[in-house]
Amino acid sequence: MSSPRLLGPVAMACVLAVALVVGSGAFDAPAPALSTRISSLERIVRAPSATDLSVAQNNAPSSIAIRDEIARQVRGGRTDAQILDALEARYGTSILLVPPAGGLDTLLWALPLALALAAVAGGAAVVVRRRRS
Repeated sequence: MSSPRLLGPVAMACVLAVALVVGSGAFDAPAPALSTRISSLERIVRAPSATDLSVAQNNAPSSIAIRDEIARQVRGGRTDAQILDALEARYGTSILLVPPAGGLDTLLWALPLALALAAVAGGAAVVVRRRRS
């Protein structure tokens, strides 16, 4: 007869155990190998001596130095975001092959698009008015 009274605490303990296992990340994908992280970062960082090549594709001394810096920081335990932020702080946003969206860059892309949409809307309004009259 003591079994129904223990059902609640046992169920709560089971739920807590499952929550702890799931929350611990036991089922998460393993972290990528260091060499995989290094090569993926090298592919998105622009070579200072070439406008359209990554440091992975360029063997100039400046590219080799950046590759060494990336490897050193990855092995030092820094995250990808920290490494890219450090490179941007040192070389500017042009160090990335695809600079982050935001600020003035977004405005420079959005303004022509907004003007084109306004021109299309204005043209459509003129056509509608002329058809009505």
